[in-house]
Amino acid sequence: MSKKTTVTLGDLIGSVRRSPEGTRLAVLWPSPPHPARWIVTDRWGSTGYETDEVVASWPVVGAVPFSPAAGMELAEIGAAS
Repeated sequence: MSKKTTVTLGDLIGSVRRSPEGTRLAVLWPSPPHPARWIVTDRWGSTGYETDEVVASWPVVGAVPFSPAAGMELAEIGAAS
């Protein structure tokens, strides 16, 4: 019997969270194998990557178009187009 897991928007690649003060956005776009999976940006550009713990309390505000968080799975690497 397989164990069911609940996947939330915040767990899917392409999820977008906004910092509580409203000055930064974080997009879940992992760069494995590093634990900092969220690319963070402010109005001037990228501020680097953050870990799940840093952005966990930030509300989910959207999703990158055509990403898994927006409902479209990414193609497998090496898949024919």
